[in-house]
Amino acid sequence: MRVLAWPARSNAARNPYQKLLYDAVEAEGSVRVEEFSLRRVLLGPAPEVLHIHWPDAFLAAGAGWRFWPRYAILRLIGLVTRLRGTRMVWTAHNLQREGQRHGDRLDRLFWPWFLARLDGVIYMTRASQERAHEIFPVLRDRPSACIPHGDYLPVIAALDPAPAAQGDPGPHAEGPPEALFFGAISRYKNAFKVLDSFRQLPAGSARLVIRGKMSLREPDEALARGLAELPEAWRPHVTYEDRFLPEPDLVAAIRAADLVVFPYSDVLNSGSAIFALSAGRPLLASDNALFRELRGQVGADWVTLIPDGALTPDLLAETLERARALRRDGRQPDLSSLDWTRIGALTRTFYRSLLPDTSNRSLRS
Repeated sequence: MRVLAWPARSNAARNPYQKLLYDAVEAEGSVRVEEFSLRRVLLGPAPEVLHIHWPDAFLAAGAGWRFWPRYAILRLIGLVTRLRGTRMVWTAHNLQREGQRHGDRLDRLFWPWFLARLDGVIYMTRASQERAHEIFPVLRDRPSACIPHGDYLPVIAALDPAPAAQGDPGPHAEGPPEALFFGAISRYKNAFKVLDSFRQLPAGSARLVIRGKMSLREPDEALARGLAELPEAWRPHVTYEDRFLPEPDLVAAIRAADLVVFPYSDVLNSGSAIFALSAGRPLLASDNALFRELRGQVGADWVTLIPDGALTPDLLAETLERARALRRDGRQPDLSSLDWTRIGALTRTFYRSLLPDTSNRSLRS
C-alpha cells in the first residue's frame, strides 16, 4: 500500500509527531509513506491513501486574496484523488478554531465541501470524536477510528538518554517544589490561573516557571498584568520566558520541574501533555473529557484533575507535594497504551478498511 501524507516527515524539526507515526506505520513493511506534493497527486501513480492533517491551517496561512488559490488547490486535490480512487483520510487534530483567519470562508466554503469529500477520519480521543459529531453531523456516518496520540519517548531518549528516574533527576530536586507551564500562551490555556493560585501560597514555598510564546491573536492579558504586578516577595520564585523552547531545552525544563500544569478551558487533544508525561512528570490539568481520558490511560497518580476550573492554592500545593514524592521515588508513568507499535498497527488497519480487497494484498512500487 502506498500512502501520501501531508505532512509526512517534512515538519519533524518542529513537530515530530508525524515522523513517529509514519515510521510506525511503515515498520512491518506492507505500507510505504511518501511526502505529499501536488506533483505526486496529479502525475505520479495513484496512491491508495492521501492522509491529511491540517488543511484548514493551509488555507488560513494565505492572507487576503491568497486564500483563493489555496482553496482551488484543495478542491483540485479532492477531485483528482476521487477520480483516481485514492481514499482521503483526515486526522482531526482540531475542529473549528476560534479566531482563525478566514473563519467565515472556512465555515461557508471549506468545511462543508471537505467533510463531504472525506473517506475516513482518525480521532485521537473519544472526546474529539464526540465533539466532531456534535459540530459536524455529517461525520457521524463517515468511517472513523479512535487512535491515540503516541508517546514522545523516542524523541526524548535521543535528546537526553538519562531516564527521569532514580530519584533527584535534575536541578531543584532538593529545593522547593517547582510547577511548570509551557507552550503557546493563549487566553483559553489559562496560564494566569496558575500564577494567581501560586501567589496565594506562602512566599518561597514553591517555584513557578512559565515558558512559552505569548499569542499575538489571543494573548493572555490577565497573565501579563499578573506578572507586571507581582509583589516583590514572589519575584525571585517566578520565572517567565516569552519564547518557544527548542526540544532539548524543553526536556530540560520539564525534568527540572516536579509538576506540569495545564488549566486549559477547552481542548480536545494535547501533544504537550503527552510530551510532559514522556519526560516523566505528572500533570495537574482541567477536569475535561480529554484529561479524564488521559488519566484513564496513564493512571490517577500521573493526572490530577482541577474540578470546575477552580485551581486553588491548596490543590496546587498538595499536587506539588505528591509530584515531588513521585520524583524522589524515581517512578515513571505507564505509557504502554500510547505505544507507537500499537498505533502503527491501528493506523494500517484503518487504511485497509477503506480499500477494496484487491488493494490490500501487496506493496505497490
